[in-house]
Amino acid sequence: MTPRYAIFPKADRDLDEQALYLSQQAGAELGHRFLLAAHETFTLLATQPQIGWLGRFKHPDLASVRVFRVSGFAKMIVLYRPGKDKIEILRVIHGSRNTQALLRREGVL
Repeated sequence: MTPRYAIFPKADRDLDEQALYLSQQAGAELGHRFLLAAHETFTLLATQPQIGWLGRFKHPDLASVRVFRVSGFAKMIVLYRPGKDKIEILRVIHGSRNTQALLRREGVL
C-alpha cells in the first residue's frame, strides 16, 4: 500500500511561504529542494507515523499531534497527526517559533 498523507491548508501555505523565502534568499533551486525534502519527509512519516515525538500541546484536541524535522532542513518542523489510513500534515514551521503561541493565536487547522 502506498503511504498516504493529507496536507491541511495552513501547512500548504507554510510550504509555499517557506519555499518562496528560500528562493528569494538563496535561489529557486533551494526553494525547490525544500519542497522535495518536505514531501519526502511526509512520505517517511506516513510509513512510520510514530517516528516523531509527541508535541505535548496543552489543548486536548492536539494531544495526538507529533513533531518531526524536515529532512535536510533541521530548523523546519512538521506538525502532524497520525490517522488510521493516512497522516495529516497540520503545519510546517520554523523550529524557533513559539509553537504554543502560534497555535493559540492561529489555531492548527
